[in-house]
Formats: sequence, C-alpha cells, structure tokens
Amino acid sequence: MGKKYNNERGSKLLKFLDRYFGIPVIFTLGFFNRKRKRPQLIEKIALLKTAAIGDTVLLSAIIRGINESMPQAKITLFTGSSNYEIAKIIAEAFFNVNVIKLPIKNPFNAISIIKQYEFDAWLDFGPWPRLNALFSYFANAKFKVGFKTKNQYRHYIYDTAVEHSDKIHELFNYKNILKQINIEDSNFPQIKVDTNVKKDKKLIVIHMFPGGSRSYLKEWPETYWIQLIDYLTSKGYLITLTGAKVDRNRALHIYNLCKRKDFVNVVAGELSLKDVILLLRKSFLVISVNTGIMHLASALNCNLVALHGPTSSKRWGPLNENSVAIQSPLKCSPCLNLGFEYGCNKNKCMESISVDTVLDAVRKFLRDI
Repeated sequence: MGKKYNNERGSKLLKFLDRYFGIPVIFTLGFFNRKRKRPQLIEKIALLKTAAIGDTVLLSAIIRGINESMPQAKITLFTGSSNYEIAKIIAEAFFNVNVIKLPIKNPFNAISIIKQYEFDAWLDFGPWPRLNALFSYFANAKFKVGFKTKNQYRHYIYDTAVEHSDKIHELFNYKNILKQINIEDSNFPQIKVDTNVKKDKKLIVIHMFPGGSRSYLKEWPETYWIQLIDYLTSKGYLITLTGAKVDRNRALHIYNLCKRKDFVNVVAGELSLKDVILLLRKSFLVISVNTGIMHLASALNCNLVALHGPTSSKRWGPLNENSVAIQSPLKCSPCLNLGFEYGCNKNKCMESISVDTVLDAVRKFLRDI
C-alpha cells in the first residue's frame, strides 16, 4: 500500500473540535429539526462513511443488500481520503454506485459538495463523529438515518436514530441501519477479484502494522514476529511482509533480523491497494493484526489468523468461516469499542499472545508444521 491513513483520521484538532464544538452545534440544530417519515418510494440512496478501510469493507455487504432488495436504486457513497480507494474498488462490482470523496478537513467545502445532490434516503454509518451528523443535517434527503451512540450526543438531527450496540459485530450495527429502509439483509463483506488468480500453497502474507491513532497499542511484539517468521521459513514457507510506505523501514528492519532472508520478501510501501488485494487472494494464509488488511483478507475469504488485543474479535473480528480470531487472554482485553477508549498506554494485551498460540492457530491451515 502506497500510503497509510492520512491525518484526517488521526487529527487531534479535528477530534477536539468534533466533540467540544460539534456537540452543542448538533444539539442546537436538532432542536429545530422536524422528524420525517420514510418515503414510500426510495430510488436514490446516500451512504456516508468518512474513514477507515476496514469499516468500508464491511459496507460492501450493505451495498450488496441494497442492490438485491432495490435493484432500481442509485447509490452514492460519500467517503474521506483514507477510505476512498477501497470504496472505488468495492463500487467496481456494481453498476449503480457512485463514489464521492469529501474534503473532511474543510467541512464547508464538504457540505457544499453534499448539497449538490438530492436523495430519498441518507444513511450515516459513523458511530461517533459529530462531523458526520453535521454533514447529514445539510444533506438534501427526504429521510435520514444515523446512530444513537452512548455518550456521543450526535443523534438529534436524524429522522430515525438507531441504537449503536457494543455487544454485536459492527456489521450488524450497519444492518440495523439498513432495516430502517425496510431491507433485511443476510450478506457478508465481499471483494470481487480476478477469478484467474491461483493460490500459492507456500505463500504466507504477514501484516504487522495497524493503522489509526495510538496504533502501537495494537502491535504484536517485533521479537514475536521474528520467531514466527523463522519457524515458518524453516518449514519451507515463503513470507511476504506488507505495509504502507511509513512501515517500510520497520519491515526491512525485521527482514534483516530473520534467519532465512531468501524466504522473506518485503513489499511494504511498494504496492497499490489493488495489488495488495491480488496478493492476499494469491496467498494460502494471511496473518494480521486488527486493521484494514485483516478485513480485506476476510472479505476475500482468505485463510486468516487475526490477532486482537485492545480490539474485540466479537466486535471487529473477521467474518469468514476459514478464519481464526485470537483474543488476548488478559482480563482487561478488549478495551476498545469505538476505537479511542484505550485502557492503558502499553500493549501488554498483545504481548500476552504467545508465539505458540499463534502457531496453534496457523496449524489449522498448515498441516505440515
């Protein structure tokens, strides 16, 4: 992947303004907002998801559900910069999906873009940003749906506010929004790829680098990765290390500490997102921390081992059947719900996942190790 999350998602200033400016603004706008009923005919639908590759991968199931239930509907997906590329890839599988990138750091311009369109239904899939609610308020839509999330004070402007639950996988929170336009959906995330891609039974893709703010708390220790790689290469498996440009030096550092360098390939920072998807599809196994690549591998139905420390595997884990989600054994794990509620400043939960535990999961796919 050529770049990582841009600073829209991790901006402390944006988060500060979003909470301390956004809450009173949304509350005030909501006070004057008149609730409307769902229209009988829905032909133009807007989806709003302003960040996160993994979350956007989940939306692929929602888009498919809309297409199956309302094949006549035209869908517009509004994104930010960090998830625009994956949104475009998802949209390629559908003839009726238009993707529009919003300048999240310039809300006035973003609102100006949104106001150029008219919709029958507007669905906001952001669980906490007040900025999403602000965008939703100014949208020209007959019916608006968004989340009511505990302590986030963002739900006042929607015609229907859906309770956001921390007890279910995020995909099913999304499906609860879809129910508000009378769609009961059973789809799971899916990414379409070239069916001619052949599996390499010796290829294992390892993704060590999570994204987002304070991402180091979701990292597995470097020494553990090296032990795992050395063991797998000793059994004749080929390892490819993925990551963004900012991860490349760290990936090369780990590569240099591996015993069998001729069995390890570093592609961090070299591949486009489309190329990463083809690589994942070609691999026999993917081992990843909780991040967008993990969700991509799941949507591609890859054999997958996913490592979870502060994140909940029940809330954010892979959804395909041929996957193993490893949750940290510490009692304080998981501590995240919306993505910012870290309980400490150390990644002890990730350190508590042993190499042997990961190897036990890997052996479910690799019988010869």
